Amino acid sequence: MAQTDSTQAGSSTTATARPAPAPPAPTLLLPEPPLRVVGSTPLWVSGPQAQGTVLPTEDAFAELYAGRADLVLGTLPPPAPPAGALPALSVPVGVFAVSVAYMLPGVALRLDLPTLCALLSGKLSRWNLPAVAALNPGAPLPALPVLLSARTARNGVSLAVAGACVKAGVWPTDQLKSNWSGGAAFGRATLGAQRTDLTLPGTLALFSAQSTPAGVQVAALKTAGGDFVPPRSELGLSTLSYPGALPALPTTPFGVLRASSGPAAYPLRGLVWASLLPEQAYRGRSLERARALLRLIRALRAGSARGVSGLPANTWPPVPLTYQGVPVQP
Repeated sequence: MAQTDSTQAGSSTTATARPAPAPPAPTLLLPEPPLRVVGSTPLWVSGPQAQGTVLPTEDAFAELYAGRADLVLGTLPPPAPPAGALPALSVPVGVFAVSVAYMLPGVALRLDLPTLCALLSGKLSRWNLPAVAALNPGAPLPALPVLLSARTARNGVSLAVAGACVKAGVWPTDQLKSNWSGGAAFGRATLGAQRTDLTLPGTLALFSAQSTPAGVQVAALKTAGGDFVPPRSELGLSTLSYPGALPALPTTPFGVLRASSGPAAYPLRGLVWASLLPEQAYRGRSLERARALLRLIRALRAGSARGVSGLPANTWPPVPLTYQGVPVQP
């Protein structure tokens, strides 16, 4: 009986131990996909953090509001947001020059801003008129009509030029538009059609620096210092900050840029704007993605390429992004 009790006691103390639980599987953290940038202006900084796709303004903002794009780069104001959505936040990130292209064989054309605006509006209708001849002494200006090729679709070049001509006091304020005809001989929907027009002697057309056709004649414009210079993408303000100074950049999105004041600065230019949603906690987005957007905007403002120049650091306005209501820091 005692042996039996001992055997039972021994069997209870030598029961098989359970194996230790397996350690938890490591969490796989996938890298954030590149930021998707869309709009009418191509990216001018390179790197793995962002990928750009050129799209018309309306299509680009549709992608932004649908959550399929992170940022819109362009020169035109956005359309109204969808019902229930907050308007996009737009901040300036770059400046582009506007090229004045023409077809006058044998003429190295020089213009000042008031004379250019008068040519565009139709007030000056022939190339050999005294106002043009005075800026081009000795040049063989022909007695040809000015054949303006104007864009009929909304575009940032037309908006920038309208702003400059209104600021110069040559155009009335109601002409501050992103598509205007002025004294146009041709109304064109595409850049390609405008390029074709430049095969006709007497033609005048406007392009951004990055879309100017290769080999066309481009006018030199008169600076505040009296020199004539080719297109150059720069802000062009001689003094950017002092007590009582006007803001260097428009205080409202897509506002008119101040006239250039630098003695050697090219006078015809416009701004590129970055637009994004001010509250970044949407459609499963991460805080890190919002921070990456701020870093990309900083890189755009500091970089220059492809006919676009960044902005002086002391002109950079803040980018008030939030994530779940908390301000985002880069």
